[in-house]
Amino acid sequence: MGAASKTCSVILRCGELISAAIVAGILGRYLYFLSSAHVHAGSRVIYAEVIAGISILASLCLFPPLKYSFYCFVLDFALWICWMVAFGLLCNLTISGGCESYWYWNYWGYYWGRYWYRVPHISVTQSMVGTAACSEWRATLAFSFIGGWVWFTSGILGIYVCTKPSDMRSSDSEMGHRSRITRWWRKPSRVPGHTKETTESAAEPIRNQEPS
Repeated sequence: MGAASKTCSVILRCGELISAAIVAGILGRYLYFLSSAHVHAGSRVIYAEVIAGISILASLCLFPPLKYSFYCFVLDFALWICWMVAFGLLCNLTISGGCESYWYWNYWGYYWGRYWYRVPHISVTQSMVGTAACSEWRATLAFSFIGGWVWFTSGILGIYVCTKPSDMRSSDSEMGHRSRITRWWRKPSRVPGHTKETTESAAEPIRNQEPS
């Protein structure tokens, strides 16, 4: 588990947290409008909101790049599946119509724009609502998809770290240990008077061998 793996893990956890927070914030505001209008929310929107909340909690718990966060790759894949399901359910609400579909202007646009204060629900038309809050809806779909694949990438990283051979995982620490030993072995001794005494003792036999 090297520095590169830890850095990638932190970046991915940030992406997971940001994506889930954006989805939770947008859908939470939509649910607030529905509550103000005394209307029951659809099960698909509630499911996506719950998955966003779980993802925020999981990303915060797994944020530190410690060993346990890499061994939770099963949770990463589980949340990836949950996000893909949420993305599919939300996309199916508008099918291929996007911001011009019946569900969009009759529900999302109508309640997001708070048209219920002025126009009864049975009297609302597409031309009246238009594409209100279309950017928020598209952001919800986009970050649901992006966040799901970020969880998938975290799972792949966790498998890589957990299945990495032990000799490769310990190579970095061994190299660092050897470099410290080498620096210690080559470190010159700085004992006062030691160098002078050694030089005089080495020169003594040479003087004794000189002819008289």
